[in-house]
Amino acid sequence: MGGYHPADLFKLLLYGYRHGIRSAAKLAKACTINVEVMWLMKGLRPSARTINYFRANNTDAVEKAHRHFVILLKNWKLIDGQVMAVDGTKVRGQNSLKNNFNAKKIHRHLEYIDGRIGDYLDQLEEAEAAPSRRKRKLVKELRTKIAEQEARREKYEALSEQVEQSEDGQVSLTDPDARAVIKHRNIVEVGYNVQTTADSKHNLGVDVYAGGVNDLNELSTAGRRAQEISGVKKIDFLADAGYHNGTQLAKCERRGVRPFVAPRQGYAQKEEGFRKVDFKYDKSTDTYICPAGSAMTHTSTFKRKTSKVPYKVKRYTTPDCDGCPLRSQCTTSSNGRYIERPIHQAYTERNDRRVSRYRDFYRRRQEIIEHIFGTWKRHWGMTHAVVKGKGKVENEYRLAAIAYNLVRAVQIMGLEKLQKQLRKLIFILWRLLRPTWSRYEPRFIVFP
Repeated sequence: MGGYHPADLFKLLLYGYRHGIRSAAKLAKACTINVEVMWLMKGLRPSARTINYFRANNTDAVEKAHRHFVILLKNWKLIDGQVMAVDGTKVRGQNSLKNNFNAKKIHRHLEYIDGRIGDYLDQLEEAEAAPSRRKRKLVKELRTKIAEQEARREKYEALSEQVEQSEDGQVSLTDPDARAVIKHRNIVEVGYNVQTTADSKHNLGVDVYAGGVNDLNELSTAGRRAQEISGVKKIDFLADAGYHNGTQLAKCERRGVRPFVAPRQGYAQKEEGFRKVDFKYDKSTDTYICPAGSAMTHTSTFKRKTSKVPYKVKRYTTPDCDGCPLRSQCTTSSNGRYIERPIHQAYTERNDRRVSRYRDFYRRRQEIIEHIFGTWKRHWGMTHAVVKGKGKVENEYRLAAIAYNLVRAVQIMGLEKLQKQLRKLIFILWRLLRPTWSRYEPRFIVFP
């Protein structure tokens, strides 16, 4: 980092993200033409290379700074950790859609290449059958094109092996960590799903991390991280329907995180007649009572592997289907009607009842979390990442979260009160760390 103190470069990055200047080149330029930045940096002029290296090589330090700031906000009574909301936002990565591959896309490319090679071979056979000066030139061109297509085929076959070995069946060439994510209206972009958790007291950010391609398996991870960062064990956790997953709801509730997740609309039943809701579950006997009054008992348990995280399902049937007068309204299967119940169904039903009962409480979700995304994307232009790699992208949005919380703290507490709190903190830190800083010149921030 040369002669630059990390605190100076950190301040520069916070200023840049606060004002929508994320490019290292633009930040370096601002140090020479922007009076505000010149004052902030005390006349220092780091190069774009220095700024980039600092941002890329200090991801762990930025995460620690973000966590420490959250603890400070909690100590200042700006965060209580009792009610939080989580949501994800999709951002474009430094990887185009054409440089992202899955099995279907590679298959289409290979089919196209095989077709081209077949056409060239037909033309080659025709040209070799009637040799002439013009035909010999064409033969040479066709053999060159066939060689090029075979080289392309080898490239896609190698990519196919990488796709098979990848965990999620995707390979990105420019940014290996970026993934194809579905935005609104089925628009696909290659990038990241940035998960953000906010506290309800003053809508301050608590956590930021890059999750999977969708929100379905992120609830328990977000809840666990919120507990670790805030130090609060009992949290009411609000999320939209994209997080409604029985396995995740169960994990959260077992950890002390009480979820409030909007229920998903169930798939429409293809056959006419009785629906699953028409079968009443009796918890005491672990049976379902069908519309005809017969008890459906648990007959088998199996693991459903259609999701990312397999889960166990219990199946209930009854022998009374034979000869039942309501059978035509219930099922057309020769084996009779059966009901499936996931082992975490009780957690799902409790969550759905909570959301239905405390509907006004659940409606707070949007006002808690959406303001952060609106500020980042609309005001600060953070619709895309300017760096490559999951850790570096998380670093970007954690810097933005620190800047957002700092701006909000000024608005809530007032500038003078915040300065007073920071001044106390600086002198406490100086007394604690003075032995290790003996080789440095004391660098106190002077407030007006």
